[in-house]
Formats: sequence, structure tokens, C-alpha cells
Amino acid sequence: MSDLLVVYNSNEFSDYAQDPNETTLLDLARLFVRITNQKEYIFHQRFLDPEGKELIQVDRNPGGLITLVGEEQLEDLHKFELFLSARNLAPRVLYISKVTAETDEKGNQKSVITLALPAYRGSVFLGVVAIDFDACHLLSFMAAYQGTLNKDLSFSIIDPQGRVLLSGENSCLALYETNRNLFTEIPELRSSLYDSDQGSVVIGNVIYTYQAVYPRTSERLSWTPGRVRLWTLVSSFNTADVPHLTHDFLLSHGSVKYAITLLVFVLGSILVVFLQVRAGDKQQMRISSLIADYATNGIVVCDAQQNITFCNQAFEELSGYKQNELIGRSSHRLRQDLQVVTHTRHQEEVHPAWVFHRSGNKFLTSLSIINLFTREKKLEYSVEVYSPSVWNPADISELCELANHDPSQCFSSVFSLLSYKATVSCLCFKVQNSKELGMQLNQGERVKFSQNLAQTLADLVGSTIGVYAFSFDSYFVFLKDSGLDQSLSKKIQCLMKTFQEPYNGFDIRLDCGVSNHPSTSSNVFDLLVDAYLASQMVEKLKDDRYVFYTSDVRKQHQRNTAIRQALSTAFNTNQMRLFYQAQLSVEKGTIIGAEALIRWEHPTLGPIRPDEFLPILQEQQQLDQLGKFVITQSIQFLSRNLAFLQTACPAFSLSINLSPEEFANPSLIDLLGSLLREHRIPDNYLTVELTKHTAVENLTSANATLDKLHAQGIAIAIDDFGTGFSSLSYLMELSIDMIKIDRSFISRYPDSQSITIYKTVLLLAKEVGATVLAEGVETAEQLAFLSKIGCDQYQGYLFSKAVDETTFLKQIEAVTIQT
Repeated sequence: MSDLLVVYNSNEFSDYAQDPNETTLLDLARLFVRITNQKEYIFHQRFLDPEGKELIQVDRNPGGLITLVGEEQLEDLHKFELFLSARNLAPRVLYISKVTAETDEKGNQKSVITLALPAYRGSVFLGVVAIDFDACHLLSFMAAYQGTLNKDLSFSIIDPQGRVLLSGENSCLALYETNRNLFTEIPELRSSLYDSDQGSVVIGNVIYTYQAVYPRTSERLSWTPGRVRLWTLVSSFNTADVPHLTHDFLLSHGSVKYAITLLVFVLGSILVVFLQVRAGDKQQMRISSLIADYATNGIVVCDAQQNITFCNQAFEELSGYKQNELIGRSSHRLRQDLQVVTHTRHQEEVHPAWVFHRSGNKFLTSLSIINLFTREKKLEYSVEVYSPSVWNPADISELCELANHDPSQCFSSVFSLLSYKATVSCLCFKVQNSKELGMQLNQGERVKFSQNLAQTLADLVGSTIGVYAFSFDSYFVFLKDSGLDQSLSKKIQCLMKTFQEPYNGFDIRLDCGVSNHPSTSSNVFDLLVDAYLASQMVEKLKDDRYVFYTSDVRKQHQRNTAIRQALSTAFNTNQMRLFYQAQLSVEKGTIIGAEALIRWEHPTLGPIRPDEFLPILQEQQQLDQLGKFVITQSIQFLSRNLAFLQTACPAFSLSINLSPEEFANPSLIDLLGSLLREHRIPDNYLTVELTKHTAVENLTSANATLDKLHAQGIAIAIDDFGTGFSSLSYLMELSIDMIKIDRSFISRYPDSQSITIYKTVLLLAKEVGATVLAEGVETAEQLAFLSKIGCDQYQGYLFSKAVDETTFLKQIEAVTIQT
């Protein structure tokens, strides 16, 4: 891909794009020749014009001779898949062909893969740059790696249809020579391979480990069709061979060790431990222990009397005990099962279980137990696998109610307090940035982090009962003889202040929900669920990071739950609409644009504010659905009203907001460009508004995306400017067209600091060539101030709030008549 970008970003190509003529085309052809001569793995380079005809073709001939094809030999490729596919792509979206086998004039075979990029000047399509690469350069590692293996492991690359593109033992020229299709041979394999990008599956006596292969793109380059894999790398071996994978073999082949780790995670370690225990071979048992140590889940092997005979390192960390302390002990003394079956996994029942840490804290896990029997059907061994919990208190409460399970068995230490009618407060601490933290830690590190955090919370609060950790992000602390009073508030505030500093090298955002027995909750489950519910409402209801449970909190949570459920149908039932708030020229008073704002009117819940449903969409990672809706509706608005807008507001631009997640999503950026071209919207009729946080988080990647938007004729605005950052220097590094000053500054006018901010931004805007818009203008005095200092545009209630499309168009008509 880098070779293609060298051409695309070269001075020669830039010169041709600015001024297509014979001289610049010849310079570009010379560049093609130089690159092909330097790169032995390039077969051909082409440049096609907007109609699909070759303007340049450079070939590598047998013997390494590089030739520039004469004009009379150039072909018309407008009906070829290469041109038809690349023609409709957005700028910097890559086309990747299938791998094909070709034969040259002398009968030599070669494997070819083609990469292509569409070329644009602004929104004008210039043609397609394409390079044919030697696929052997990509795939020759297969045979080399297969040759280093001294075990019966086979590797293959398959295409999305399951056809074997290349087997490890074959030459890279032997594409599709086996005529095998793994999905036809092993139908069960298809669903497993497409359930996830990597993993393992056992089918019969064969273990298949797989890894999806995607092109390595960057913030400056995406590809079509996006997150669809190019190939899948599949390795397989017989289960009988697993015990013979020695330590030296594992250490000398890192990728095989990784595959074994994945295998252990699913089933392999359990199977291997079982085989070795039954065989009684101490040497093989040591090898099995080594393999089991790679597992990230806790594994315990027990004999028929349920006494522990083996545990792996992951369980040592989970329980706080060393293996030599656990051997011979009953596993039941280290855990408390909740006798409710939630689902089955690999034919084994899975249920919640508390693991008792030696510190006195308790950690909820997902426990599956595999019982192994002799030929006489007598229990010989059992293997316990402890995985991370996936349940919260509401889930556990529901499971226990369905199974009529006694809650005293789940929370015995708390239940005993309640039975004596003691006053008990429950504090639920939620780690709000747990996803970000989890991405920085592996599973073993998450276990250690969770244990350290649980103990820290217990120490800071002064709990003697121990912490109940439901998951990596939820911790429950119980305080005896504590009510919902000022003393408890001060204790929580002091704890929160402690976590304002980095904890073990990490920034942690904690929220706390508090319930109490008997004032808010009548039983142990209500106590837990109410505290958990309150913790979920902290961001919506409070600024000091904790909430005491009340009936109002429950009502707000019920509304929040109803909104969450209603979102599933909101986008296809005409409940979501765009409203438009006018943007006006300060000098002339004419409408020169609008900001598109999302509005949701639910038939039973009534108007739902964006701050009520946007966090839910973000949590569910569905902001792209909202992004597609806003983009599509905005461009359809422009398309419907383009003729009117060109007459009434020649310089009109519609602004839409993109969240950080949407801005980082290449498919949404590409959708913008493709819809603009489809509806033939002129340049600068659409503006994308970004928060400063989105823009400055990674200046390099941000500028790359901004360049891509500019190339599609889209203007860029920085929204809510002036909040959160004291430095203005980053604006000099961004390619932006408009600065929108946050409404909080104009609302404080005539405050001297606000006046200084406006004057400073206006001076800076002139330096970077950007327009300045004031948000939140509500009075004539504020508008007069903006006019005096030379601000360009404004929006706010002084003219109008956001209105529906019909009303907005009438506003344009009225202003046009007046001016």
C-alpha cells in the first residue's frame, strides 16, 4: 500500500491533478518507471482516465526489463472490474482485487493482486491509479514457515467462500491448485470462522485455529468493502498430537504458542489436563501444566472427593493462594455457587460462583465444571474453569428469583446483618472508564487490578465485611451502622478525592450509588440493585460523582430504561427528525447557513432530549446509526431544496455535528462523499462541526481526515470553542474553515474576560483564514457588540430556536424579502 501512496502523494501526481497536460502526464509516467524499476514485486502500474482508458502503463517484462507501453497499445478498461469498482469509491478508499494466476508470453506463471485508488481534485474525478503486485511477495512465507515445523501442523489460507487459496506446503504459484473448499469438506467450520476474527474450534478429532486477515490501513487510507476479511489463515492438528507439543517447540514458534493459548481458552487446556491425569504420566502432566499456564481463565482439577490436585497460575491470582497451599483442599471451601444455570457452553453448564480471596473480598466468576468418568461410569476427576463474570446485581436477582434460590447463600455475611435489623449502607462503585482501562490490560492484569482496587476501597471506606466485586467495573462495599447522612457523604467525597490522582499508574473515573437498609431497601437484593441503579444515574443527576437512592432516582432510571428500549425502533418509525437553527451574517442580517440538530418525539415518552439518548447510543456503540441518519437526512434536505437555496442563499452551508466516534469511522466519512456526489451537491454546501477534543486528540490523524473531507468539498468548523483548553496554538495546526465560540462567553457579556476571548479569537481567525461564529446570541446588546468587534456570523434565540424544515424555509423567504 505504501507504494500506491508514494504515487498518490507525489509532486508529479499533484502537478498533474492541478494541470492535466502532456508535460505533467509524461512526468508522472517517468515516476511510474522509476518506482517499478526499484520494486521487484511490482508487475504493472497503470493510470486510467475518468472514462476508463489507460493513459499510462508501465510493465515489468521477463528478465526484469521495464517498459513504458506505447500509446497505440493502451487499452480501454471501462468494462473491467478494476475500473467499475474503483470509479465509485471516495478519495483515499482502496480497492483490493482477488488474487489471480496469470501466464506471461513465455509461459511463466505468476500470482497477481491489484491495488487501486481513485484520484480526485476536490470533488472532480480524475481517474484511477492501479498497481499489479506479485502475490508471492505476500504469500511466500507460508511454505517457508511450514518447512520449519517438526510437528504435524498444517496451514492454509482460504478466501471468504472457503476455497483454499494456498496451502503451507505448496509454492505460492500453486493458487487454488488443490481445488479444495474447507466449507464444503467441513460445513461446521463456516459458522465458527465467522463468529469471530480469531479463535479455535474442535471438530471431531481435529483442532482448527483461525485468524482473519485484513489489510493494514491507517488514518490516511481505508479500503472497500471495509471490515470484510480478505482471507482467513487456518491451522489444524489432531488432538492426539497435543501432548507432544514440548516446551522447546512452543518457545521456538511464537505464533503456534499463540494458537495454543487460544485453544486452551476454549477447550484445549481442559482436554489436555484430563488426558494427562487419566494417563498418570507425570512428564506429560508437567507439559499439560505448562500449556494450562498459558490459559487466562482460572483452571482447577479435583479428584473424585472434590479435593484439589492441580490449579494453574490464573487461579492462584484469582484466589490469592499458591498451588501448594491449595493441593488437597476442597474446592467448595474456596467458592460459593449460585445454583442457577444460565446457559451451556461446549455442552457444559455455566453458573455464577463467588471466589473467596484470601483478603476476605469476594469476586464473582462464571464457573463451568466438566466431570470426567471412568469406563465404569464412576467420577474420576472434575475440571473447573473460572471465567470473568458477565452479571450485575439485577441479573443475579432475576436468576435467583427464577430458580427460587435462597439469597442468604449468595450474600451470607450481608444477609446475617439484615436479619438482625441492623442499619446497613451499600455503596456501589462503578468504574466509568472500565472499557478504556480494560483495553490496556490483559485478563491476568485485570484480575490483579480488580483485587487491588477492591482492597483499596475496603480500606478507604473502613468496611469489615469485605468487598463484593461483581465484575471489573462494579464493586459493592457494605457499612454497618451507617445511614444516608452527612457523615457518609463526607466519607465518599474524601474517597473520590483520592482517586482524582492516578491509581497504580491509571486515571480512574469512579461513580458511586448508595442505598440503605431499612430506609430505602427492604432486603439484600433490593439493597444491591438500588445501589447499582443509583450508580448508573450519577452522570445524569449529580456533579459530585455520587447519588443516594430515592424514589425520584428510580423514576429517572425507569425513563432511562424506557428510552433504551425505544431506541431500537426510533430510526425507522419517523420519530427522529432534523430541526434547523439559522446562522446569520452579523453585518447584513441575512441567513447564510443553518445547524442541523436531532430531535426525538416519542408517542408515549414525549420529547426526548439528546443528552438523554446520546449517552445510551454511545454506550451501545451505535453512534454510527445516528451518524448515518443525520448525514442522509441532511444531504436529502440539501437535494430537495438546492434550487431554492442557490437563489435565496447563494453562500448557504448546512452544518452537521460529528462525534469523536463518528469522525474516526472511515465508512461514515466515505458515506458523506458518496452521497454528495450522488445528489450532485456543490462544494461547501455542507460543513462538519467537530469538538476541539476530537480535533486535538491526535493532530496527525485529525488533519488527515480533515484533508479527506476538504477533498470532497466539505467545510470544517470547530464547535464550542473556548471551553476546556487554555491554549489557542493548536488552531494553527488544523485545517479549519470556521470557529464557533461557545455560548457561555456571550452569555457573560459584558464580562471583560469574554470580550478578551472574542477579540483574541478574531485575531487568530484572520491568521488561519477562518470565519468566526458566535453561539447563543439572545439579546440585541450582544449582537451590537459582535458587530462592533467584527464577528462574522451568529446563531441563537435572538433570531430563532431550532425549527422544522417547513418553518426554516419560510424564515429564509421572510429574511430575503426584508433584505
